[in-house]
Amino acid sequence: MMTILSVLFVVGLLAVLARSLFFVPPELRHLPRVPILPLLWSYLRAEEENKRLRRLILPFADRKEEVVLVWALGRWMVHILDHKVGAEVFSDPGEFPKEDPPDDLLLWRLIGRSNILLSNGERWRKHSRLVRTAINQTLPIAQFAVLARRLIAVIARTSDTGEPVRFDDLSQRFALDAVGTTAFGHDFDAIARESEFVRLYNGIMHGIANPLYLIMPVLERVVPRTELTRRMQQLSDSFQGVLDEKRENPGPDMLTFMLKDVNMSDRELRDNMLLLFIAGHDTSAGGITTLIYYLALHRDIQVRARQEVLQVLGEEADPTLEDLPKLRYLTACIREALRINTPISYVVPRASAATTTLGRYRIPPHTSIVLNIYAIHHSAHNWADPFRFDPDRFLVAGSQKGVAAASPSISFGLGPRQCPAQAFAVDEQLVLTAMLLRACEWVIPENSVHAKEIQNAFSPFALSLPHKVDVLVTRR
Repeated sequence: MMTILSVLFVVGLLAVLARSLFFVPPELRHLPRVPILPLLWSYLRAEEENKRLRRLILPFADRKEEVVLVWALGRWMVHILDHKVGAEVFSDPGEFPKEDPPDDLLLWRLIGRSNILLSNGERWRKHSRLVRTAINQTLPIAQFAVLARRLIAVIARTSDTGEPVRFDDLSQRFALDAVGTTAFGHDFDAIARESEFVRLYNGIMHGIANPLYLIMPVLERVVPRTELTRRMQQLSDSFQGVLDEKRENPGPDMLTFMLKDVNMSDRELRDNMLLLFIAGHDTSAGGITTLIYYLALHRDIQVRARQEVLQVLGEEADPTLEDLPKLRYLTACIREALRINTPISYVVPRASAATTTLGRYRIPPHTSIVLNIYAIHHSAHNWADPFRFDPDRFLVAGSQKGVAAASPSISFGLGPRQCPAQAFAVDEQLVLTAMLLRACEWVIPENSVHAKEIQNAFSPFALSLPHKVDVLVTRR
């Protein structure tokens, strides 16, 4: 009897808890919203981010709704689906500062709050000046070429055996070495061998993404995951070690430049390092893999891009900074890959301290507001045939095939707080892909799960990162 009563008590307690968690506040009930049960079911079955957004949120954009209310990460958020509305919000970081995220979610503890991503006001301006200057002091085109040659050598050894190349893994290794050598002055040597940093980081992200803790972040207080937090501290300590090493052995890298600022604490430096690691590792690798996938899927586009590379670079010369603007079609391929499978589907929430209006809807103060990049990039009102990979749309902007005038590509965000590493990310892809196109050809195996459509890994953190992408490579 006591067992039955205990079960009934627990069920009742969970029902009360669920009602309090998923209850829509009265001041938000006038907004169109995604039903809660399909959202919860999507998270519980680990549905990929792009599929969830296409199925549950894109229909609102196609109906020309400017915003939609979505439950995610323990609270209701207003997703902006209209580019013009997004521009109004994200062009004014004073009126719409970054939201101070709740402590319950371990992701925010991992990233830290003392960095360019989550800081506001004068503190953000300090971080922004330093990080942007550090990134843009010199674009490491020659280093990208060195790493591309390393990667091509690894690909050649695998392809000579007739085995497919697991490209999402290789792109992750390339991206880590790119950010390591140029940003930190630290060679992880990830292209040649599996990195302990990557193994530790991937394990942490997998643990953080536990669906139950995502649906109810309050569980972090009730049932804390001590082993996971220990590993997070281990990763943080590893970055502190790199920081200490760089202080003793300065070099021509971003971290050395940042260390010259006496007003930047070790915590701020470490938090910005971790952020650069995540952005330069996860999102860059996702963008590279998506591009390689679509070039494999569309052989005619791959051939056209290769012809341009050979015309601009010839058969042997490494790309230079002066060469990159001449690779117009390959740049269009990169931009289209970033549009069709944007690595980050929506950005960190903003929140206004005052009542505001988004489109035709009144939004109460302190409401979480995010820019839904996926919806804007896939709305039929903004793009002709939005699920077709068509680089030409970026060569004929303004035409029927291109971007609607009111809705440009926003892969790196909007406004003064958009990604400061845009040029770094695009140039990294240009150099690597140009050298790959010249060295080899590749196709998707006929039996691949990606044969008809790209398949991303599950991510609850707005990431769309291709998973287990095998390609068959032949040397040219």
